[in-house]
Amino acid sequence: MPSAPHATWSLANHVASQRSRDAAGGIAAELDLRRPDRGLATTTRDGHRDHLLGVGVAAARAHESAPLTDHWLRGSDLTAVYEPADPRQLRATAMWRIHAARGDVACWEVVVSAQTSLLESDAALAVISDIEADEVRWSTPLPCWQPLDARTPLPDEATFILARRSGTSILIAMHPADRRRIDVRHAAGRARIECWLFPSAIEKGVLLRSRVMAAVGPRPRDEAWAAETASAFTASPPLLTT
Repeated sequence: MPSAPHATWSLANHVASQRSRDAAGGIAAELDLRRPDRGLATTTRDGHRDHLLGVGVAAARAHESAPLTDHWLRGSDLTAVYEPADPRQLRATAMWRIHAARGDVACWEVVVSAQTSLLESDAALAVISDIEADEVRWSTPLPCWQPLDARTPLPDEATFILARRSGTSILIAMHPADRRRIDVRHAAGRARIECWLFPSAIEKGVLLRSRVMAAVGPRPRDEAWAAETASAFTASPPLLTT
């Protein structure tokens, strides 16, 4: 999917923002790089508040900021590097990208990379979205939307999640070529979607990369625009890895 030619981030200290007039549907987005787990704080015109594409790089203590060691801004791409001082010694790089709007559908993507200084380490990281949702559906790479059954785990082939509420719906998509696991908890009008990356161990000198996309669009015809957006994401070029 092409990145947005005009919509860009503005950065003040550690907080990046995308102005509402630059996004489809007038959606404003803000990202505090010191709290990557919260991701993009978005507000729709009809008042729905969501957190999209957070990266689970947590601080050692609840009152501390995440270990942000570097960050930079390049047009529609915002990149941050995190190096937690924990036993995994896992260096995580997250790049949040604004995509060109598809009609009245706003799109963002996070590309996550992982490295370690150890001979071998656990590389698992979660991309987290917390969404207002009355109903949740899921789909395989060949979009055919199924209602979420809270009593049954998502099948391994699940790649796309569609959260629905009045006015708007949200698509969360993992790339079908990536190894993945998706966990969804839906209760009390909210859905927490955890997209787990890098399920196997990582060795020193290896770089892992994976990506997750989020899109917000109108509730009418949401299955159609979500399928089109997910298919475009699936067809995007593969990431480089070493």
